[in-house]
Amino acid sequence: LNLFRKNPRQVLTRGQLLEKLWDIDERFVDEHTLTTSISRIRSKIESDGGAPYIKTVYGMGYQWTGGEAK
Repeated sequence: LNLFRKNPRQVLTRGQLLEKLWDIDERFVDEHTLTTSISRIRSKIESDGGAPYIKTVYGMGYQWTGGEAK
């Protein structure tokens, strides 16, 4: 969450997120792990699916919107 909040409205690619969050001890983490993690975070912080805090940008990655409906 901190990475999203430090980069509001910026689309963070899946590659950027994987590199910044899981590049520890050179262990490989696949994109499914990222998708699952984003889903779990959403279920904890979002109450309205119409105003997501983390928006999926198709074909690119994810964007922090802070729950503002667009």
